[in-house]
Amino acid sequence: MTRKEQLQAQLAAEAETTRKFIQAFPFDQKDYRVHEKSMKIGDIFLHVIELPLWAEMAVTTDELDFEKAPYDPKQLNSTDEAMTYFNECVAKGMNALENADDSVFDEEWTLRSGSKIHFVSSKEDVARVAHNQTVHHRAQLGVNYRLLGIPVPPSYGPTADFTDF
Repeated sequence: MTRKEQLQAQLAAEAETTRKFIQAFPFDQKDYRVHEKSMKIGDIFLHVIELPLWAEMAVTTDELDFEKAPYDPKQLNSTDEAMTYFNECVAKGMNALENADDSVFDEEWTLRSGSKIHFVSSKEDVARVAHNQTVHHRAQLGVNYRLLGIPVPPSYGPTADFTDF
């Protein structure tokens, strides 16, 4: 299996789990946060939805400079809107991986804010970090869901709410 095939398989698997979390999202509580220093649940949710785009960004660009690319968050107001947007993000990530030559994964990629470099890594590692970020932030959603009394969907096995996984 090539590296891009491995990345595509991982993206596909994580997308299936993420769809369960999209189905459960409480759009009427987007401003909820577990702590004053924590992100709002709506911001975490949008980040999880957009993370598949990092696969595309990793193989088609050499860097992300937060100072040159200000973030304009998409407004999602329903499960249907969120699922449609997520599926578009996954398709773009999968397509970019499909069209990438395996040699591109060895090239360097930089995350920066102007002259401040946050990290430099291989493009393959950036795509893998996006998968890890998906898992991490989906777990944050799970904690938020639990605190809001929303059943926590299964990720890699049963949860207290879904024991017949």
